[in-house]
Amino acid sequence: MSALTSLARTWPMLSALGGGLVLLALGAGAGGAPGGVLAGAGIAGLGWGVLSLRAGRAIVPGVALGVSAALLVGAGALIGTGLAAATDVRVGPLLAASVFIAVVAGHTAFVVRRRARAEMSEEDPTRPALEGRLSLAGLAAGALLVAGLATPALAATEAGELAVPHGEHGGSSVTDADHGGDGHGGDGHHH
Repeated sequence: MSALTSLARTWPMLSALGGGLVLLALGAGAGGAPGGVLAGAGIAGLGWGVLSLRAGRAIVPGVALGVSAALLVGAGALIGTGLAAATDVRVGPLLAASVFIAVVAGHTAFVVRRRARAEMSEEDPTRPALEGRLSLAGLAAGALLVAGLATPALAATEAGELAVPHGEHGGSSVTDADHGGDGHGGDGHHH
């Protein structure tokens, strides 16, 4: 196995996690049936990503390929028919999720094809789990790539726009009262 292949083996699983998060956020802001489908697809993506990372390889690649293909067709239909706008599904984040889904689809198609070839030649089609520092480097690189796409996509969803910016949490700021004063800028005594 080449170094690049070893580095990239975790990327489809990380893509499933990124896509799952974006789909969940889209589902939370969408109305009607598309919202439920997006949320369900997000949960499925998160589950597949976690279980595949744990296994060190893509699990149920045929099922993942079919679901990925259906999601890509569905995303295209939502955008192409204008239903995305009518149900408050934001196109930018949906396109970002589609990139993640396409990575999963491409990888699972490769795995399914490799297994079919191996069965014809009676080889063992499974690969061992990831090992060593190289897989850790691949995991870190993949996480950076996924974060680079998922973060702005999440921010562009309704949930992201409604989120409280960092540093603005809570209702009060630090005052003298928090440090033993009365909060009026004095020394704690009223006159």
